[in-house]
Amino acid sequence: MLEVTKNVLLTLIQEAIKRINNGASKTLTARRSSEIPPQDTRHLTDTRTRVSTLLEYSLSYELNHILVEKKMQHTISNVLWNVFPDLVVRDSSFEDVAGLEVKALHSAAEEKSANLHTPLPLIRRGKDFIVILVWGWVREQDQDKDITYPHIHDVGIFDAWLIAKMRDSTWLINSGERIKGIDISTPIINYDGGGYKAEEGNLGKLMRISMSENTSKDMPSYDDMRIEAEEYGAFKNKILLLGLKETMRDISWVLGGVEFLEENITQLPITTQEIGCCNLPDKKVFFVSGRKSAKSVWGEILNTLEEDNVIVHLGNKLDWKVIKHLDAWTVTSSGKKPDIELEKIRRSILE
Repeated sequence: MLEVTKNVLLTLIQEAIKRINNGASKTLTARRSSEIPPQDTRHLTDTRTRVSTLLEYSLSYELNHILVEKKMQHTISNVLWNVFPDLVVRDSSFEDVAGLEVKALHSAAEEKSANLHTPLPLIRRGKDFIVILVWGWVREQDQDKDITYPHIHDVGIFDAWLIAKMRDSTWLINSGERIKGIDISTPIINYDGGGYKAEEGNLGKLMRISMSENTSKDMPSYDDMRIEAEEYGAFKNKILLLGLKETMRDISWVLGGVEFLEENITQLPITTQEIGCCNLPDKKVFFVSGRKSAKSVWGEILNTLEEDNVIVHLGNKLDWKVIKHLDAWTVTSSGKKPDIELEKIRRSILE
């Protein structure tokens, strides 16, 4: 009998993802690279939602196929109503032995809005898990075809109860001057007119969940929460780094240039540093990023560049700036959503 643990599930999910990337993604959710999807915000959101739903279904299909193929005496069921979790792992008696809440995040989205809003009492510790799939568009060319498809770059699996406990405790600790509470299972806050109202939907955003440094060490399950928080924080940084790399590739694609990624960039840059470049016939476009400005490092980067080169600075939330040398290095264009502003970025770089 299969022991359904976090590590066992991760191994099975990783195998399922290999099958998705080499199979369904290249047919079920692929398009010709010349077929450009609508770029307005509403359609872009709809596209991401549709792709994410199809990837989640593909995961359930491949997972179930693996379990049956390997005769593990377990199966996967999709939950057919819109409640937590999305998938259920069932044993040979069809008993629910584990739940998987699947979140598929597009790495190039400036705001990854997937949410865990399920109340803590409805989550089973050690039996319910959050599975985060991080995907991005990948172009594949050969002699017969040129396609672009959603490739799952990475996956993380976390104990949903510990993440929700972390979510609630940090939210309560960071009250500021507001009064907060959790009434039975619903988070509530006070408002200026007096009285209380339901929390406004920001509590469970996955990319914002963290463990407060002010969390009491006497809190039950503190050590388990801290370990999960460290693993979860490292995974969130990987997601942000993938977003930077994918955005750089997208900009290079619309420029029609050859891109080069810095291979040693394996963690989200702390100080400003180069993450890659794109070679064009008449210039180079250098991509830089960093959470903190460091004038000495920034100065070193500028001093090494010829004046006809261009810099694209990408922030943590993928806000962008195009920097050119006029009389001095100057920001000539900027924005907050590179995935729908690629043409604006292209024009700013080439003009």
